[in-house]
Amino acid sequence: MKDFTRPRGRLASLPLPARVVYTVFLAFTLAGLAMSLWLTDDMVGLGLEQLDAYYAGVESAPAAEVAPAAGQGGPTLDLPDDLPIVEQAEPMPLLKLLEVTHFHLFSMPVYLMILSHLFMLGRGSDRSKLLWIGIGTLSTAGHIAAPWLARSGAASAAVAYGLTGSGLLVSYVVMSVVPLWEMWGPRQG
Repeated sequence: MKDFTRPRGRLASLPLPARVVYTVFLAFTLAGLAMSLWLTDDMVGLGLEQLDAYYAGVESAPAAEVAPAAGQGGPTLDLPDDLPIVEQAEPMPLLKLLEVTHFHLFSMPVYLMILSHLFMLGRGSDRSKLLWIGIGTLSTAGHIAAPWLARSGAASAAVAYGLTGSGLLVSYVVMSVVPLWEMWGPRQG
């Protein structure tokens, strides 16, 4: 803990093994954030167009169908007439949402704490550090709560999910890239 009471900008002067360990952690963090974007796109879409269907079981508004251009036919599907019509998807089961929330409540704060500690070792001002750690904290808490809001069918769920997810992504990237730059970038005098 003594490192956090010393002058700013100690990342570049850390011993090589410590910088390597922190770099590996930050590289995994950035890979995890990229994977989270992919997962988000698969679950609810980057534009959050499938958020209601995924969490609340409410079908999203169908996209406008585009008629094929004249002379350009597509394949025709020969489907049985007795297929069931699905009017509403099922909401996410409560048990699954509880399990996911439980996991995130224990893992995300630990990740935030580690990123925050590395970020605090940097040269940035106390105000900048508090700002980015604050954004990360509020976004983490909000993003853990956002699926519950979505499952309830609240109209503001997509906005909350999008804002907290964006805040989480940006703050975690900043708290990952800044220490990497300070450890391996040009040395400050």
